[in-house]
Amino acid sequence: MSDLLTRLASSDAAERNEAIAEACGVDDEAVADAVLALVTDPDAGTPARTAAATALARMPGETGIARLHELLGDDNAALRGIAASGLEYHPDAVTVDALLGALADPVNNVRNLAERSLLAMTCVLIAHGRERLADLLVHPAPLTRSPAARLAGAAELTELVGPLAEMARGDDEWLPRVWASRALGDLGQPGCLDVLEEVANRDEKNRVRAAAAEAIGRLRADRSEAVLREILERDDDAGVRRAAEEALAELQRGEFDGE
Repeated sequence: MSDLLTRLASSDAAERNEAIAEACGVDDEAVADAVLALVTDPDAGTPARTAAATALARMPGETGIARLHELLGDDNAALRGIAASGLEYHPDAVTVDALLGALADPVNNVRNLAERSLLAMTCVLIAHGRERLADLLVHPAPLTRSPAARLAGAAELTELVGPLAEMARGDDEWLPRVWASRALGDLGQPGCLDVLEEVANRDEKNRVRAAAAEAIGRLRADRSEAVLREILERDDDAGVRRAAEEALAELQRGEFDGE
């Protein structure tokens, strides 16, 4: 074990990286502390720090993961981000709850990394995070509501159609309306078409209308093609029309593939 600790502290990057990979299979307090030291050392470099966070997540038992969860609450936003990234490799109920909490982090990069990790564990999210995710859809921060909506769509949580429809139609901020519209398309419920058609017709923000057009194409409802053609004829924004054109092309490719 002393040899591993020595190599973890090595100034030789290749030797240190080999030691980090080896640490993934070791359940030892001293090794976990040495790996944590790498995570928290800005001079170690981003690749080594990220690999060390992954090693903590993959260590057997609770020795490594406990340190990573603690790091997610650190005052240093960079460390919280590295922890959120590393937690991708330990998908369980506790991790899902911690990452959902990180969606409310005040720093955008931490939220983004937590969202990315959650997207990599949607099965665990479905099993353990449904209620918490539903609560985040009505969080006061729009940059928390947005990733919550994206995750609800990615996890295909059809019970959240109602809150997502309400968000797509009436959220005060345009970014949550974008992600709620996209999520409705991901859910694949034909009844979402009326909501998306309304958003595509009435939203004042062109990016929201474009997102609704994309979602209408993914929905593949009976009237999707007709609604998209109406958007092409009516909307005077080039970006929205382009989104409708691409959605139509995707619909047509799908029909051809189906034949």
